Amino acid sequence: MSRQWCKHYRGMHEKEWCEAGVAFKELPGFGFQGFFDTCPCFGPNGSKCDKAEYPTQEEMAEREAERNSRFEKIRKAREAIVSHLGGPWRRGAPGANGRIDCPACGGKASLAFSRAGYNGHIHASCTTENCVSWME
Repeated sequence: MSRQWCKHYRGMHEKEWCEAGVAFKELPGFGFQGFFDTCPCFGPNGSKCDKAEYPTQEEMAEREAERNSRFEKIRKAREAIVSHLGGPWRRGAPGANGRIDCPACGGKASLAFSRAGYNGHIHASCTTENCVSWME
């Protein structure tokens, strides 16, 4: 299971408040070493926040199942691209790009891809909204 984070937390980068309007600087230990161990945003660990809400075990299991499903679709699509290109990348191989029927959504759409000649990393995106899209 993944770590419990408050439902209102959406990152602190260039933000001063969580989605519930709590100022991060008002939280216990903000700005000091160990903040992530005491901050109520990162799990019920003794620190209190009146607006903190944590996902239930069922919600966490649902999120994990959804994440696993997405990764499985990416694995399937990546495997199809590698097969289409004639196998795994080898040092010195030229870069490649193209389109194939997307195996993640059953071939209903086109999966555009490119594989770097330098390191074999694949970037791909399906034309179906909310299907697969990734960069390595």
